[in-house]
Amino acid sequence: MDQNSNEKALEKITKAGSVSIVVSDSSQLDGLASGLALYLSLVKLGKNVSIFSRIPSVADAQKIYGVDKIGKTQGKSGLTVLIDDAVENVDKVTYFLEGNQLKILIHPIPGSRGISKDQIRLKETITQADLIFSIGFDSQEDLRSQITHEQNISSEAFIINICKGTLNQKFAQVNINDPQAATISELTAKMIQDLALPVNEDIAYNLYTGISEGTQNFSPGRINSQALEIAAWLLKFGVSRSSFARMSNTQEPTYQPSTVTEPDILDRTPKIQEIESKQEYKNAAVSRNWLKPPRIYKGSKSFDREN
Repeated sequence: MDQNSNEKALEKITKAGSVSIVVSDSSQLDGLASGLALYLSLVKLGKNVSIFSRIPSVADAQKIYGVDKIGKTQGKSGLTVLIDDAVENVDKVTYFLEGNQLKILIHPIPGSRGISKDQIRLKETITQADLIFSIGFDSQEDLRSQITHEQNISSEAFIINICKGTLNQKFAQVNINDPQAATISELTAKMIQDLALPVNEDIAYNLYTGISEGTQNFSPGRINSQALEIAAWLLKFGVSRSSFARMSNTQEPTYQPSTVTEPDILDRTPKIQEIESKQEYKNAAVSRNWLKPPRIYKGSKSFDREN
């Protein structure tokens, strides 16, 4: 981001009352790791944050932090009163204040059975966001198609879009986009770095995992210098100390020494100690022979024989 975009984004984050993070379904684990890292960072900043994304597979959920926060709000939320069978039984609803209490009256339709306590429920609702992080979308149509009615985008909402591909349209007030980027996570990490947003080992681990997954474990054909620089920066926050990192280390197969015996020919190969002991024996035998009297041989017609 340029300096102007940095200042604009930081101002909106600072003043935002409610923040929504929407992750594209097509951005896979890279996008989800990026979105959850940003969610955890904004929560540490004390923001009212919600994140919307596809529910990941069990295998992916075991690789990143914050999956249980998808679809929930961190901070203040609204309440909706749900009444079952309202069309057949409810005539109107009125309310009034009595002291500090708000009383809501449900008036039944004359002749109907009315509403019982079992037909009334409360549901938390997402406060309409004034700041939206769009992750992995290349057009506003794609973003709106993934937003439900309850999460509808206000025309006054400020949008920060993070996307590594080529944008079909620049629909956000701030676009963090680089077609040469290897992953979305490296762009998100760079934004967090530039804006000095909170980072801890869990946040860093999510972003590092996103870069690793998006580059097929830092494959030379998929990685670039910027991604490597960002990965090195994330390691400074104790990525290796996170609980997921420790779990992956303990799950690695341990080395087992081979039980295959060496070939017989190797068994028969004399060791240095054996050679030295044989040489000592040979020298001793030679010295013993020198102590014996010399042998005298006499010739014969058929063979030599010892006297």
